Amino acid sequence: MVKKKMMMRNVVVLWLATAALVGAQVPSWSVSIVNELSHLDLNVHCRSKNDDLGNHHLVKRGDIYKWSFKENFWGTTLFWCTLEKSDAYVSFESFWPESWTNTWLRDRCGPEGTCIWVAKDGGIYLKNNPANRDEFVHKWWIGK
Repeated sequence: MVKKKMMMRNVVVLWLATAALVGAQVPSWSVSIVNELSHLDLNVHCRSKNDDLGNHHLVKRGDIYKWSFKENFWGTTLFWCTLEKSDAYVSFESFWPESWTNTWLRDRCGPEGTCIWVAKDGGIYLKNNPANRDEFVHKWWIGK
């Protein structure tokens, strides 16, 4: 009986240690959408497979919509957004899973895990945080 209790205790300790280790390794991220349009407001709707973040209206230049999350255990977290202005729209993946060999998004978001998408008159840009510059990624599609 003592052996069985000791074995159960070891299993529980191992399980708790594993859970703590896994929890500590799940990265936290934040994604922002920034309205840098010269004269137009911006409608933003972002979602993932499990979460619809709703519609957000960025009325003026400089307005920001931001959310934070932890990647899922499997590293398959994916968010996409639709941005609309009065005469154009764009839909794009705003956060996606990456492999050890393809780290394009993470390289630009930086070690802090901050991804900043900027809506400008000329298109959608991702801020390259380490280089401190905006990089063109998506063009606007005309019409609705």
